[in-house]
Amino acid sequence: MFEQIPLRAVTMVALVTVTQVIGASMLVKTMGFRDPMWTMACLAVYVVSFYLLAETIRQGMALSLIMPILAALVPLATIAVAVILFQEQASWLRIGLLSGACVLIGVASTV
Repeated sequence: MFEQIPLRAVTMVALVTVTQVIGASMLVKTMGFRDPMWTMACLAVYVVSFYLLAETIRQGMALSLIMPILAALVPLATIAVAVILFQEQASWLRIGLLSGACVLIGVASTV
């Protein structure tokens, strides 16, 4: 299944993941969309992310494949950013449960 995915598609999925994580991380700075500069920057990142997602799907990657991948990668990467950059607390149990859920999402997408 994965051997059929071109490198360009993998790169675009990686870019979608990175832009989703950046956008989510910028939400903290928007102050609930009350800070206009951060709000515009955050929305711009999400526009780029959705454009990349739409382009990836247009180029032939199945929606049923890309969404589970993003559902697994984006939350884990966002937690890593929150813990590393914003010093948020995450217990090993929380990380383990979320990782297990992501594995199940990945397995379910291949069935």
